[in-house]
Order: sequence, then C-alpha cells, then structure tokens
Amino acid sequence: METRKAVNTLGDTQILKEDRLYIQSWLDAYFDSPHRDILMSLPAKMNEDDAGVPVEMQDGEVDEEGWVHWRMLDSAVTEEQIDELAEALIRPRSDACGAAFSVPPLYAAYLSTRYVLNVYLRYDGCTIALPNLPSDSPLEEIRKLWSAWPTLIEAGYIPFASYEDGAGPVCWDANKPDQERDYAVVWFDHESLLDEQQYSREKLELHAQTLCSSFRAMLMQSASK
Repeated sequence: METRKAVNTLGDTQILKEDRLYIQSWLDAYFDSPHRDILMSLPAKMNEDDAGVPVEMQDGEVDEEGWVHWRMLDSAVTEEQIDELAEALIRPRSDACGAAFSVPPLYAAYLSTRYVLNVYLRYDGCTIALPNLPSDSPLEEIRKLWSAWPTLIEAGYIPFASYEDGAGPVCWDANKPDQERDYAVVWFDHESLLDEQQYSREKLELHAQTLCSSFRAMLMQSASK
C-alpha cells in the first residue's frame, strides 16, 4: 500500500510540474497582447486592507491617480496549502452529497505557478474572471469564493471563477468528473439563486447553465482565440 501511495505521489508531482509549465506558457501568451498595458495596470495597494497591487508586484512608479503597472512573480503557494483550503471549505460540504472532490490539477497549477492579476477567459462570447492571485494573499479570493457558496458546494457545484462582471459563480459539477480529474463546468445566474436559502441538487440542476466539458478544455479553447 505504501509503495502504491508513493508511486501516485510521484505521478501527481510530475503532472503538477507539467501543468505549471503549461500555465506559465498560457500566461505569457495571454499577456502578449495589444492590450497588455491595460491588463497590467491597476490601482496600487495603499494600505493593508486595500485590494490593489502589492508593493512586490508593482512595476514602476504609482501615477497621480494611484494606478501602477504590475508584473507577474513566481508563486510560493504549495500544493499542500491548496489541499488544506479545500479540506477545510469544500470536502466537508461536498461529501454531504456523496461527491468525492479534488481540485483539478491544472487549476491547482494556476493557483500555485505565478502571482498574477486580471486573468479573464473569453469563452463563447462571455468573459470569465479567474481569481486574482496577489503576492501578499494569493489564495484569499478563492477562499472567499468557496466560503460564499456553501449551498452550491453541498449540492456538488464547486465555484472557481466568476461570470461576466460578477453575474454569477462559475462552478465545477463534482458529479460529472472526466478522465483527467477535472469536471464539467456550469454557471449560475445570481438572480436564479436569490429566492431560496437552501437548494437541493434537483432544484439547482434546473438553473445550471452548461459552459464546457472541463476547466482544461475551457483554458485551451480560450488560448486558441
């Protein structure tokens, strides 16, 4: 049993390394854009409670309006930190609906490869915002996202991004895994989630709008545009 576990760990480590290389290449291509100056300019963080660009990520001087160019940095987030967050906020809730969930490897690579801001997937005419990963609190946005939707998680829908300027959460359907430890992707309009405090899986299925077969497929399709 220990040997099998060791082999699995080594295999997972290699997959994560390959996925991190893919994320590096994807981010480089994403920001190699005519819109680079716009994408890589945001308000600077002026105090501890600000959500702006941390000092370590600032690239140049803050302008008179408080904006600054920013740069990507190598991340120090570990797989263990992601697992611990999922263990605390997802697994106790998703287990309630019988859905054994683990964070897809490519998404774990996104969370742990670089500190990065302003990442949007353009998919079938819509824009999907991935969590910002600032150097001073890289997992804070995903922590808030997982904390904000306990009823979705309990029904097996795990949020990982936001649809069209906060129109609703984009989620994995933990009941529909694929062969690469990824999941089908759906989204929920906020308005469809306002009327009730508790949601059954059956009710939520009526509101789940299909987006893609997996996060990996979504990322690859976005890269091809």
